[in-house]
Amino acid sequence: MNLFCRKLNSGILLILLIGSLAAALLVRVFLFGTTELLEMKNRTPVLGTFATFIVIAETEAAGLILSSMDSLARHLDNELGVFGSGELSDLNMRGYALIPELSSDIIYLLENSFFIASITDSLFDPAMGVLVDLWGFPSDPHLPDSTDIDAALARSGLSNVRISGDTLLLRSGTLLDFGAIAKGYTADRIYTLAREMGASAVLVEIGGEIRCGGDPEIARLWRLAVRNPRGDDIMEMIEIENGAVATSGDYENYFFSNGTRFCHILDPRTGYPESGTASVTVVCADAAFGDALATAVSVGGIDTAADIPDSLFSLIIVVIEDENGEVTEWRRGSL
Repeated sequence: MNLFCRKLNSGILLILLIGSLAAALLVRVFLFGTTELLEMKNRTPVLGTFATFIVIAETEAAGLILSSMDSLARHLDNELGVFGSGELSDLNMRGYALIPELSSDIIYLLENSFFIASITDSLFDPAMGVLVDLWGFPSDPHLPDSTDIDAALARSGLSNVRISGDTLLLRSGTLLDFGAIAKGYTADRIYTLAREMGASAVLVEIGGEIRCGGDPEIARLWRLAVRNPRGDDIMEMIEIENGAVATSGDYENYFFSNGTRFCHILDPRTGYPESGTASVTVVCADAAFGDALATAVSVGGIDTAADIPDSLFSLIIVVIEDENGEVTEWRRGSL
């Protein structure tokens, strides 16, 4: 589909990193045939959460690749921020942009956001910035007044975004917010950069969104554990050589008000946080799609998960909590 001539607690625990997260940078040297390869790991704050990078490359290239990954993460952090000095912030402030002048990053996010909205009844919606800001997630979450929610809801949603000729137009007061896809997209971009620079194997994890892979001869198997959304134990072990794993959960950022739990995942139909879906894990080819699909399914639940086209994922795991606190697991697909 071509429209233009597209938190701090992670739902994914990197089992292979458990011993290394206390250090900013770790290095391991090993031989692959006659070639000396260097494995480097780094953890850095980005996009309001933490990013972990693992790169395996020839000794003389590994450090440069890791440094370039970090630089790209910081660049995208600035450019994709709703507020600040980047491209998205500028678009939101002006309320319009000439499409030919938009970066490939923004065009990708717009095109694919429209596509994912179209297959999820707009339960994934990147024009929710006013509502997200009103609720105060992630730094100052609180329960807004219902009249303020209604007013913000009227200025939210892709119905407030239109294209006129070669110009993208936002309704007055509408804010684009790619928070539900940006971490996955950034993971994909960083992964691709590292591979293009010659890395033999790479893993990028940003706030629970993971993109990983490597050369077939390396045969690196990435072992990832999905957290139990209602406990501290591991719910699921996932092993993949290439691909993406994304998890959204109501336990990542939430608060209580008068005994009611409110999470950071907002329902674009009501303006209020979703309830009932404890977590969603999506295994697919790209972290951007996994990130967005996990958000949409968190809002729409099993009905939405059942309608996702088979070609977009390998596995979807949905954990539902009923009004009595009973938790059940539903899944579709396989690895």
